[in-house]
Amino acid sequence: MAETLGAKDSVPAHQFSVFRTVRIATGGAVFVLCLILGIVSATIAADDSYIAGYAAAVLQHEFNVPGAILQVQEGVVIVTAASLGKVDRKKVLTALGKIPGVVRAEVREDAGPSAVPVDPSQAVIQQELPKPESKFLPRGLLVAPFHADPRWPHFSVASRQVSLGQESRDTGSANFGETFALYRNAAPWDGQWELALQAGVFSVFNMNAPSGSKDLINADYTVGLLTGYRTGSFSGFLRLLHRSSHLGDEFILNSRTPINRINLSFEELDLKVAYDLASWLRIYGGGGMLVGRDPKDLKRGTSQVGGELTSPWTLWGGKVRPVAYADFQANARSNWRVASSVMAGLQFEDARIGDRKLQVLAEYFGGPSPNGQFYTQNTEWFGLGIHLYY
Repeated sequence: MAETLGAKDSVPAHQFSVFRTVRIATGGAVFVLCLILGIVSATIAADDSYIAGYAAAVLQHEFNVPGAILQVQEGVVIVTAASLGKVDRKKVLTALGKIPGVVRAEVREDAGPSAVPVDPSQAVIQQELPKPESKFLPRGLLVAPFHADPRWPHFSVASRQVSLGQESRDTGSANFGETFALYRNAAPWDGQWELALQAGVFSVFNMNAPSGSKDLINADYTVGLLTGYRTGSFSGFLRLLHRSSHLGDEFILNSRTPINRINLSFEELDLKVAYDLASWLRIYGGGGMLVGRDPKDLKRGTSQVGGELTSPWTLWGGKVRPVAYADFQANARSNWRVASSVMAGLQFEDARIGDRKLQVLAEYFGGPSPNGQFYTQNTEWFGLGIHLYY
């Protein structure tokens, strides 16, 4: 037996047992370590996959950002889109930051290769959000409101001091209206189009009426059907609009001079386009034609241009954002005199009703009156108002 065992038998049995135990323990430790590393790697990948799926759902269903590129790397989420349009960047970042496992979220309005993470040696989960499918009653609008347009339907109240014109010197304005998207679908050039309904009422009151009540001076009624389009930073709409104007009974009865009431009513077909020069700066413009009119001698042509600035910086810990808007219109019915509307103030980021943001705006208007019964007269006012806008 001793001759057949070889030299290994020269090692004492208890020492050999110790060596074998050490080798088994070392191999087991290496195996367990590899297993742990594999589980950790798989967990990280699984977490990034989970984050990517969650983030894609948020972008599609909550913010309607189709066609964006979504990248996730070790909990860092990068969203790249040609343009966010009117989507609130802060809300997107906040929603993505609440996803479990997200370390940091970033939104880039750039479709170039700069969106790819700088360290290609690390695993990146990347996916492109699908193009939009046809949808009835979608959220939001493809074309953002023209905020300084005095006749853009929205909810607002304002106090104004009028310094020129036949309208009362101390007036109040109460407006309500909205634009609702009825149907949305994919469109050429990687865009979307939608059909929308627009309606609003614009009222002006005499705040110091002799009767002691707040007498109605003028009320304009608007209803329109528009088709909007957006691709990247470009958007626009074609609209068929009806507008009619009515004087208040109290204003007629209490006027010291005879009132020549005008039965103003018309339909307008207009085309307006807008372009986002940056995430904080937009310009727009276009024109139109009256296709139905009362009185019949009402001249047909209309034109409009404007610009909007939404500050990329916020104040008081992100609670408010400075904004400024300007709108200029010249119409044939007013002999192409320019009406200038300028508004500036604060947008409260956390004060919302649904998707509508609360804004407090100082305003200036000068030129032909936007109040239908007074369209032949120049007016000028300064005011302060509260507005709700998409």
